[in-house]
This record gives sequence, structure tokens and C-alpha cells, in this order.
Amino acid sequence: MLNRIFVYGTLKRNFCNHDIVKPFLKSATSAELKGLIYDLPVGYPAAIDGDGQVIGEIFELTDIELALAVLDRLEDYYGPNCRKNLYDRVIRDVSLINGEKVSAYVYLWASPPELEKVGKCLVDGIWK
Repeated sequence: MLNRIFVYGTLKRNFCNHDIVKPFLKSATSAELKGLIYDLPVGYPAAIDGDGQVIGEIFELTDIELALAVLDRLEDYYGPNCRKNLYDRVIRDVSLINGEKVSAYVYLWASPPELEKVGKCLVDGIWK
């Protein structure tokens, strides 16, 4: 099982939900994911697969099974292909700032077609 997760929103260091993941945090590094990121009017972002870049952080975690259970609740992820999912937990390759590519879990928006209707695409790839 992987022990890394890529975060691009409220779980990043110095953001409001970081304390949720902090007890499991072993290390954190700036990273990029190939995709598109949207700012949602509800106060958090959503990312989908795409041709742009999503700027975030990759966290190496301890006790990954417990960490994922906690994060799944936050991200409204109920399991593979569940219609109730707000986000899907998937594995993607992520580029570290030194150019190294690693695999990590990432939560991507579960309904990409509706995202353009409810969010604003952030062309610089950074959610602030």
C-alpha cells in the first residue's frame, strides 16, 4: 500500500484542514500533478485529470490505513465507484520539485462534467 498523498487545497500546510492530517505526517514536499484545479464557491478546491498542472504538496504518511480512513470522511469518499462520492480517491504519478516522479493517492472530483458549471478553473494551478 502506498504511504503518500498529494494535497492541493485545505489539507496543505498552513491551511484550515492541515491539523487533520498532521498527526500522520512524516514529511512534506512541494509537488505538481498533471490536471486541472477549480476554485469552488464553497471554500475549497477540486481537481480533475487534464492537461494543466495542479500545484500542491506530497505528504509521506505514517499509519496510512487510519490516515486514509480519516481523509476519506473529510473528502466524502465512500469507496470505488460509489455514487455518493464527492471525491474519488485514485493513484496518480506526481512530480516532486527535484523532478522525481512518485505515485501517490489523490482525491479528484467525482463528477468532472459539472465542475465547469460550479467552479472557476485556476490557470496557474494554485489554490490559495
